[in-house]
Amino acid sequence: MRNIFKSHHPIRHAKSFKHAFEGIWHALLNEPNFRVQIVIVIIACFLGVYYKISNLEWGLLTISMGLLLTAEIVNTVVEEFMDILIKEYHQGVKIIKDMSAGFVLISASVTLIILYLVFAQRMFFQ
Repeated sequence: MRNIFKSHHPIRHAKSFKHAFEGIWHALLNEPNFRVQIVIVIIACFLGVYYKISNLEWGLLTISMGLLLTAEIVNTVVEEFMDILIKEYHQGVKIIKDMSAGFVLISASVTLIILYLVFAQRMFFQ
């Protein structure tokens, strides 16, 4: 019975958060695109506060920017995994990496559209 609770111990949960933050920190240090996207998220948050956007707009921004950052991390995971798994050039690996990068591009495009819909009227058409 005691072994059942070991997997749910608070210290184990705290360590899993530590590992997650180490992964985010790795992305910040090693992925230039992730840093650019973090800057965009910060700017969008400041603009949201400045223009007093609605809760619905905050929700759209949060979802889209969260998807963007998540997509970049997933892309990094895919690229790192493929580089470790297969050392030489392989057309299949290229396709996998290209599709992963396409995932990021789609996420960035959706985020850009949402940023435009939320802020363009306030910034450019007043």
